[in-house]
Amino acid sequence: MKTHARVTTAAVVGLGIVLGATTACQQTTEGTVAQTTEPGPPLTSSPTTGSRAPGVPGLPDIRIPNIPLPTRNTDVPTVPAPANSLEMRCEEFSELDEATRVAVIREILAQENNPLGPDGEFVGQILADAACQFLPSAKVSEVLMGG
Repeated sequence: MKTHARVTTAAVVGLGIVLGATTACQQTTEGTVAQTTEPGPPLTSSPTTGSRAPGVPGLPDIRIPNIPLPTRNTDVPTVPAPANSLEMRCEEFSELDEATRVAVIREILAQENNPLGPDGEFVGQILADAACQFLPSAKVSEVLMGG
């Protein structure tokens, strides 16, 4: 019983010393934070250029012209687009033959302003083929028009 009492007393005394030491080390200084409206030193930054991309020091400014797209298979026959072209899901689109897929893309791009540019058909075909592999439940029109 004496051992139990000694351990308990030692624990209480030890805890008191630790608490006393930690609270005694805290110090509060009264006052306010200094604020100023004086201007600071000038910022040292390099002048900005007209391009939005940052330059890499030591490298010349390289401009990449429009890269031509790969040639398109022009042997694809022209076929009428299916009636559900504007509402077609990617899953169904992926099962179509190439000529019908191109017809669906033409139909979709004819409905609104063509955001894909002059090669919209070809770009649209690449975009739809790639996106429909990952989004089978998406509408082809949303993939092409960004919906």
